[in-house]
Amino acid sequence: MLKSLRLSARVAYVSVLAWTGCLWWAKRQLRRSGAVITLAFHRVLDESSFAKTNSLQGILVKEQTFRELVAHVTRHFQPIALEDAIPGKPSQKIKVAFTFDDGWRDNYTVALPIARASGLPFTVFVCPGLSGRIEPFWPEHAYSLLRALRKEQNDSEIVAMIEGLKHLPSEERERYLASLREEAILHQVMPQPSGEDRVLSSAEIVEMAKSGVSFGSHTHTHQILTTISMESVELELAQSKLAIEKLLGRPCTTLAYPNGDWSPEIAHIAGRVGFRTAVTTQRGAWTQASDTLAIPRSYVCEAGVTGLHGGFSPAMLEYKVFWLAWRAMKRPNNSIAWMLSRRSEARS
Repeated sequence: MLKSLRLSARVAYVSVLAWTGCLWWAKRQLRRSGAVITLAFHRVLDESSFAKTNSLQGILVKEQTFRELVAHVTRHFQPIALEDAIPGKPSQKIKVAFTFDDGWRDNYTVALPIARASGLPFTVFVCPGLSGRIEPFWPEHAYSLLRALRKEQNDSEIVAMIEGLKHLPSEERERYLASLREEAILHQVMPQPSGEDRVLSSAEIVEMAKSGVSFGSHTHTHQILTTISMESVELELAQSKLAIEKLLGRPCTTLAYPNGDWSPEIAHIAGRVGFRTAVTTQRGAWTQASDTLAIPRSYVCEAGVTGLHGGFSPAMLEYKVFWLAWRAMKRPNNSIAWMLSRRSEARS
């Protein structure tokens, strides 16, 4: 009930923004400033896979929603490859770059055919050390374990627990997950990995690259970089860059920080390793003033771009992507303050 009321209030607010011309004004300012809006996706799933996956709802978009979203963006805006984006030059339409984190197999089976039919370029950030595996990322495993063991907790409480685990040191998090596995085995409720949750194989990455998809690094094994030593950060970045370049036979110069977590020291290491651009999950628009090793992105998931009846909503997309990016541009550009606020939220 509360969730429905919040959505109704948000829809009403977006309607007011559109009716008063505020949303139009924000888009006009973005276009005139030459800003690039970078979208951050993870997974695009058909209805069946959407129901079966162990991935959190916050990283999912349904196939039909994505199809309509792509049609709207290609009709009204200017899709551009991330690697070709140069902010600062005013344009007739707002420039929009599509990116995908983690390298899920559905990027190949579901997203690629839709993008190809629309001539839409996109970039996938992969972890070469995890290629081809089922449930290679711990949040899916943690979700299935907690859902089996904590039946008294609702989904939002389980998601909150997983978000908290993201900011623990990796050793402490693994100890907790190991204890959950022992408990599941003891109670004979050990869940099986979902076949829906596989990441791209090396062969699929090569095939996608041949069709024009760009690839960047998401580190080698998806370590949250702010929770490991700087020596490990450099190893994760260098290994992933080398592996991708060896696989594709071309330079890999773009990075996406896992979970969006970074620091100035980590960005410095990324530049030293050879990355020219790096993207975060900090909300905002990519402008001439942006640090190219801390490029903002607009996070996209099913709940953020659908309306009251569950279908794709152009107004909700434009609020989520353009209005919020423009608002972020109006605030002082303080990436470090944003990063510290993320850590504070995680501890609270």
